[in-house]
Amino acid sequence: MMRKSTRKLLGSLWGYLLLAAVVLLWFMPSVGPGAIAILSAFVVLYCLFQSPMWCCADTRRGEFCRNNAYGLLMGCHLRQHKSQKFKLMIRQQAWSKAARRVFSGVGGQAATFSAFAGMLSAGVATVAFIVK
Repeated sequence: MMRKSTRKLLGSLWGYLLLAAVVLLWFMPSVGPGAIAILSAFVVLYCLFQSPMWCCADTRRGEFCRNNAYGLLMGCHLRQHKSQKFKLMIRQQAWSKAARRVFSGVGGQAATFSAFAGMLSAGVATVAFIVK
């Protein structure tokens, strides 16, 4: 039986475990590309909306918010930070500012690279599914 802290840790990091499973599934010929595409899509959704990281929104002092947040698109518990972080990702002029903030912490780096890997995996698996 797992301890409560272990269950909580696995519950918050399930997307990274799923990414590792997707990488392993690419080397198993018995698994079809449709299943890999679906699992890769779940990895991308996890990274965008649930992966643990810092908020990194602007504070009134011009610093980054260091509250805990979930996902690349979501802010912390403050309402203004949620909308501010989402607007940074949508406005094209603010992409460099958003990237600088996201890459300021290890959680943001892991979520970003995992999201790119998931998108690449989903794209390749979808093409392989269509071609077959």
